[in-house]
Amino acid sequence: MKQKLFILLLAFSPLLGLFAQTGSITGRITDSESGKAIPSVTVKVATQQTVTDNEGIFNLSGLTPGDCMVVFTSSGYQDITQQITVAETTNLGTIKMLPTIASDAASSGLSEVNVTALDSEDDGNGQAVSGLLTSGSDVFESVAAYTFGPAYFRMRGYDNDLSGTYIGNIPINDVETGRTTWALWGGLNDATRNKVSENGLAPSSFSFGNLGGVTNIIVRASQQRAQTKLTYSLSNRTNTNRLMLTHSTGLMDNGWAFTFTGSRRWGQEGYIEGTPYDAWSWFLGIEKKLNEKHSLAFTAFAAPVRRGMQGGSFQETYDLTDNNYYNPNWGYQNGEKRNARMRIMNQPVMILNHYWKISDKTLVTSAASYLFGKTGTTALNWYNSSDPRPDYYRYLPSYYPSVASYPNEPVYDPAIAEALTELWKNDQSVSQINWDKLYQINYLANLDGKQARYIIENRHTDQQQINLNSVINHAINDRIKFDGGIELNSTIGTYYKTIEDLLGGEYWVDIDQFAERDFPGNDTTVQNDLNNPNQVVKVDDKFGYDYKLHQNTGNLWGVANFSSPKVDYYAGLQLTYTSFWREGFMRNGRYPETSYGTGEKHNFFDYAVKAGATYKVTGRHFIEANATYMTRAPYIRNSYLSSRVRDAVVPDLKSEEIISGELSYHFRSPMVKARITVYHTIFNNQNEINSFYHDSLRTFVNQAMYNMSKVHQGIEAGAEVKLNAAFAVVAAANLGNYRYTNRPDGVLTVENGSSPDRYGKIYSKYFYVSGTPQTATSLGLKYSGPDFLFIDVNVNYYDNIYLDFNPERRTSMAISNLGEGDPMISEITKQEKLPGGLTLDASVGKSFRLMDKYYLNLNFSVSNILNNMEIITGGYEQMRFDFVNKDLNKFPPKYYYLNGRTFFLNIGFRF
Repeated sequence: MKQKLFILLLAFSPLLGLFAQTGSITGRITDSESGKAIPSVTVKVATQQTVTDNEGIFNLSGLTPGDCMVVFTSSGYQDITQQITVAETTNLGTIKMLPTIASDAASSGLSEVNVTALDSEDDGNGQAVSGLLTSGSDVFESVAAYTFGPAYFRMRGYDNDLSGTYIGNIPINDVETGRTTWALWGGLNDATRNKVSENGLAPSSFSFGNLGGVTNIIVRASQQRAQTKLTYSLSNRTNTNRLMLTHSTGLMDNGWAFTFTGSRRWGQEGYIEGTPYDAWSWFLGIEKKLNEKHSLAFTAFAAPVRRGMQGGSFQETYDLTDNNYYNPNWGYQNGEKRNARMRIMNQPVMILNHYWKISDKTLVTSAASYLFGKTGTTALNWYNSSDPRPDYYRYLPSYYPSVASYPNEPVYDPAIAEALTELWKNDQSVSQINWDKLYQINYLANLDGKQARYIIENRHTDQQQINLNSVINHAINDRIKFDGGIELNSTIGTYYKTIEDLLGGEYWVDIDQFAERDFPGNDTTVQNDLNNPNQVVKVDDKFGYDYKLHQNTGNLWGVANFSSPKVDYYAGLQLTYTSFWREGFMRNGRYPETSYGTGEKHNFFDYAVKAGATYKVTGRHFIEANATYMTRAPYIRNSYLSSRVRDAVVPDLKSEEIISGELSYHFRSPMVKARITVYHTIFNNQNEINSFYHDSLRTFVNQAMYNMSKVHQGIEAGAEVKLNAAFAVVAAANLGNYRYTNRPDGVLTVENGSSPDRYGKIYSKYFYVSGTPQTATSLGLKYSGPDFLFIDVNVNYYDNIYLDFNPERRTSMAISNLGEGDPMISEITKQEKLPGGLTLDASVGKSFRLMDKYYLNLNFSVSNILNNMEIITGGYEQMRFDFVNKDLNKFPPKYYYLNGRTFFLNIGFRF
């Protein structure tokens, strides 16, 4: 009986702790230079946190009495880690935070580079940037964001759809892909500087959260630092020049607050040749404090941009041009560089917030937002003519083999290969796009009264999004808190093509040239729109495809947080309903019954549960564990087989299943802060779709993998050790293992309807997840000297980077006619490991105080000082394969290299 009683008491001991005495801390945080209050400072004790209000005041309750460490974090200021003794009510008085120009430059410079540079022609996921938002006082995540970012490092190998992003309490992720479109607020660093973040699976007060953490960017005007700030930046990375002006009033005596930011970013080209950049940004924040309980805020911002994109290429072209950063997307026209692949975007966002303080224990935050505008990417298109891309494989010396030719291949002539080599090395009309030639061919077509042979098309992906969101934060007592909310979203994505430039031609006829070739004499099948057959289109006219994807989502969530003297723990539940469908506006000749009108609705009901606990060994040592099980609806982009031409989804379309857990040890003291985490995540029922030109079928196809499983597991660790008042050592490391764990199903669909859908297994089990270093380490030295001088030096190492693979090379068809044990089987199916390497980064910053009220900040940083230009950060195998001759060199992979030595100079003046 005594044993049973003991076990019962042990089981309920955390609950008994809920009735124990609790403590709280309060205080005010100010700028050490100006003495002004600092809003939106994160104040954190163990896993509990709060933020300062517009007067810099904070109050954090539900704490365990006794000694502990409190951490103060704010962008643009040095972190403070302070040992305190928590009593029933502990007033810490005024805490003065020291501005740090090094932090300011990091958030302004490296983040700007990552946001734009990662968005290259492969339409990369931008994952490396997600850490920029969640980074804060945590050492590893700060290093991962600012130091590992240029190497495309993704924390835990996650795509950025697994990191939730909110602006003004509104989710800002693209519902089609789940990813965050960072360019929506590019150039608005000052206005979007303040944030609240939770890392990994930890609970947040404004959202259920996500696997890779969640961030809410605070944009309310009363929480902005009162200042006027002018910033100029010079760089050789993406945009070479940037000018920003910000003015914030803070909350004035009349209850109003205003913030305005304007920004201009421009450059003829960045580190990559032929990448012009032209961007403007603006931000307007208005808030009115109606009374002590109610405040209303309005926020609007936009970042219109037009910029040239980088294209990956083959190692052969890099060697021919002696340039690992060769960009095939541009060529000379009238003596100026012109890029065929331009990203054009202007999507304004408007947000209306209502803040209702019902009582000291209950706060309700509600928001409504509207996103609209246009986004497009230009590209070359051609009809009945040769491929205009300079690095097309038939234009390379390697196309002319040095051995006996295969059937249907060119006759070997070494003179041709040698001549091509010399032309590639010395004639940019060969190695780059020959615009003059394209215009000349179109002029000749005009003389014959024929359609243009070459055009520039604009592939639009316009979005219109409405969000409604309401969150309640309620303290039941000092030990129990409840956070919950509802999120509603309605999104319409509009997808179509327009003529951007006829390149001297007179018109274009809207038919499918591949269907015209495969179905000669069939005037119905070749039509892109049977409702407007043989339509003649000119500049700005729609053609090719025109459809909308609709999605409605509802999300209800709640998290209960419990605190006791030794253990803090929580449990949460989320319920989500998703419905999406396609609406076609063209009746396609290959799929006349399934391309036009409203398609089938696909509905999903999903749920997620999460729980975790923090065991406080002492005030400095604590152990944290979190776990979740969730299902989530498939994203639209990975659901439709050929959304451009028909309403058809992948077979067995169903919700994805995710199981994840993490275990962390934290140590915090005035001299040391450190964390080590073990994580393990299992993904089941994932889908992935790739679209490409199939060389054997000679038309565009869509390759879908479904019922796909993966595992992401590893260890991440970070530590900062202060050697004395000025010097600190910073170390961070990630050892990951991200792999595919099954053989997914595959289906190949042909857009011109010339062959039926083709099904089969994809033999990719135990392949590595591509696009990120799975091993990343850094060792750095920080100096914070007198008179606001800051110096940082970091040595970084990256390894275990893998190439994205072509699923068709991992099918039974790819190795057909090869005998058992044939060494070619291994050569065809193996995944390529890319070379890693070492980099060295450094930055120096200095802040000056002028006449007691003016501040001048200077920062200069250099990345990859050693100019290591051999690290391949990613790439992909071509979606073409030589099924007949099994020649792996016929369609070699495309690579992206880590930029060589780059610099960033930032000059800021504020008052």
